[in-house]
Amino acid sequence: MVIVPVLLAPFMMASATMVERRLGPSAAGWVAALPVGFAIAVVAVSLDAGGRAASTMALSAATHVPAQLCFAVVFAGVLARRGVLVGLAAGALAYLAASLLLAPLPTLLALGLSMPAFRLAPRMIAANRPRVGSPRRWAITAMTCAAASAVVGAAVLTSRVAGPATAGAVAAFPTVTTTLAVAVVARDGRRAGADVCAGLTRSLPCYLTFCIVVVATEPRVGLLATVAALLGCVITGRLTWRSVPVAPHPATAS
Repeated sequence: MVIVPVLLAPFMMASATMVERRLGPSAAGWVAALPVGFAIAVVAVSLDAGGRAASTMALSAATHVPAQLCFAVVFAGVLARRGVLVGLAAGALAYLAASLLLAPLPTLLALGLSMPAFRLAPRMIAANRPRVGSPRRWAITAMTCAAASAVVGAAVLTSRVAGPATAGAVAAFPTVTTTLAVAVVARDGRRAGADVCAGLTRSLPCYLTFCIVVVATEPRVGLLATVAALLGCVITGRLTWRSVPVAPHPATAS
């Protein structure tokens, strides 16, 4: 049963590369950060270890949203100055450091830190004029899809080996967005990669909403909690999308 979500994840995430081509890297980063892959991971863990494990993983992932924002800001800033490899290393260290700092905090406090961070993080990434990316290559789509499968596989494996709370911390790392950013940098440069990170910061309220709804509804409705959480994510997404810089279509660009 678990293999089905692992195989389904790439088809769900290929849309991010199509959005990047039409609307630019910020919009693609927003789409890539939506909890579609994580939703599949929640279903996979629920089928593998039960609903309580899936709920625990979702709560752990929710408390790591501030760490995701730290990753995005540091990765974008260092990427613009030192390149993708140094930026990725710095972002990963920022995620790890933030996760360690958040670990001893009460859950409600860790969740509450996300609110001011949602306002600050986008402002800390240098704004660039939105632009449409170069023509897509199959390799970019393949890398993004593979990353989505990796999130699901890592969540299930970590849940089995180290428990669902650790699985939440692992699954919360923005693997799909990072993969997309690296591919965009290779094709369109560092500024475009930073724009992907900017899209990530604007999409994370959707991620947090998804996790909280799963935690709140799973004990009552089981797997249907994922459906309810995705609906909540859609509602939040309608609000956050308004702040995403979207590139004009080439036909209408001035």
